[in-house]
Amino acid sequence: MSSIQTTPGTHTAPYLKFPTKGGMHRFQPDQIIRLEAESNYTFIHFRNHKPILMAKVLSAYESILSPFGFIRTHRSHLVNSIYISTVDRHGHIIMTDNSIVCLSRRKRKSVSGALIQNITAA
Repeated sequence: MSSIQTTPGTHTAPYLKFPTKGGMHRFQPDQIIRLEAESNYTFIHFRNHKPILMAKVLSAYESILSPFGFIRTHRSHLVNSIYISTVDRHGHIIMTDNSIVCLSRRKRKSVSGALIQNITAA
């Protein structure tokens, strides 16, 4: 199970722990580009690491990552807003790693609002 923790005795950024067959992986939220749901599993795509498949539903990660600027764009996608390159008029989000994420019609207004809020906060 992933959880957000900080390094004891320091004031470094929080990190998430992901247990896999290969051991425990620790990543800061800003290293995650996007998360993609696949049934009851979630693929987590990183900036400098190969994707990890976790046996957890996407909504569990949404509650953990939303304070860090992650936006739910579709029932199967959660993206890190700092890695959004372009949002086109056809409902596609192009990420900085050139991956394309769908933007559902029902979420367009809330995603636009969240992106504007992130821009003004920066």
